[in-house]
Amino acid sequence: MPRSQRARSSRAIANDEAIREAGISEVLRVGVDHVSLRDVGHQAGLTHGATYARYEDVDELLVDLWNSVLCFRAISMFELCMTAAEKPDATTVGAITELLSDTSPADMACIQLLLTSRRIPTLHEEVEPFIHDYLERELCSSPNVSATHTRGLTIFALVIVQIMADRQYGRDENYHAVLETLLLETLTTDPEDVGEVQLHDRDDRIVLAPGDDLRTELAHATFGVVGKSGYTRATISRIARRANCSPGAIYKLYPSKEDLVIAAFHDLMRSRWMRVTNFVNVLEEGSITQLLFSATSASNEVRQNFTLETALAAGQSERLRLAILNQLSELQALIPLLTNVSDDERVRLGYLIRSIMFITIGVTFLSTVVGSMQCTNFNQFAEPFRRAILKDGVPTWSEMSRQILELINARGY
Repeated sequence: MPRSQRARSSRAIANDEAIREAGISEVLRVGVDHVSLRDVGHQAGLTHGATYARYEDVDELLVDLWNSVLCFRAISMFELCMTAAEKPDATTVGAITELLSDTSPADMACIQLLLTSRRIPTLHEEVEPFIHDYLERELCSSPNVSATHTRGLTIFALVIVQIMADRQYGRDENYHAVLETLLLETLTTDPEDVGEVQLHDRDDRIVLAPGDDLRTELAHATFGVVGKSGYTRATISRIARRANCSPGAIYKLYPSKEDLVIAAFHDLMRSRWMRVTNFVNVLEEGSITQLLFSATSASNEVRQNFTLETALAAGQSERLRLAILNQLSELQALIPLLTNVSDDERVRLGYLIRSIMFITIGVTFLSTVVGSMQCTNFNQFAEPFRRAILKDGVPTWSEMSRQILELINARGY
């Protein structure tokens, strides 16, 4: 007869829980690529040998974290979003706001493992079933993805970015309340009332071919190396090889890798969808749909991966965090200059800008792990969301957009 598995002692079980709690804490403190078994064991109050007796390496620890704790958090978040999409009312949509107002360290850690799993093979093997069974459940399985799945998936993308932003830049409960109102209005729109929109090809590739000067060569090389390997593993030597130059040539232009990545990020953000000149037309019919349609383009894979990895690295780098915040604040800097606009409308305009950016960034991030995102009919979310903004968010948008356009022309954006 096969021998039965010996029951584990209460002390061993307690040690497992301590290690897992410490592992989640370390993922948030230093990032996935800097987690070490020694530090996890020390934080858990265990000896170095005791930790290595439980896990062969960090990848095995990450796999255990996902399977034992974080996968269930990912499923819970996704099902919360799908429930709001299936049965939208004050309770189901309010549950999303409650999640955003009371996120746990495990919620943020599960997002980090989900989004980095594509480049960690052993982890991806364990995360892939969640991606397939939940995120890709309907995508490309039939000619028409349901409005419910489209809306639930888009909300999940928004929730991911909102949790990341709240952790790095602080939580704004007033914004959460406005977002809840917009989501309820969006989700209660009958899919039959949402028509098709004419979209242009995904031709807004942001990562352009490298130019003749070294700075653009380096930006292009940085996009590829950071996007493929992550910020930590993207060394100056690897970037130099990709740019066909020496590390010394890079240091003559940039004091550190951090400076190089920030410069590349600034180049990346000079994109059509992120520029202030483009945003003035964002509430025209089809504009938000086009943003999401283009954000998931396979031709923009380099941009998607680099943007994601820079955002993740910002959790451990104050300078990267400020660089991202400053770039996202370009549009909001125009708000105080508007005339004949109430303070309440100024605040709501800021929330409008934030919500559209976060949704677009969210589907960008999710497209790095869900290859079939480009099959989604984003108009089932985007068009009702646009209508909700015009109705409840900024009803005087036509006047605001006219003033913004004048300011853009005056300032030479």
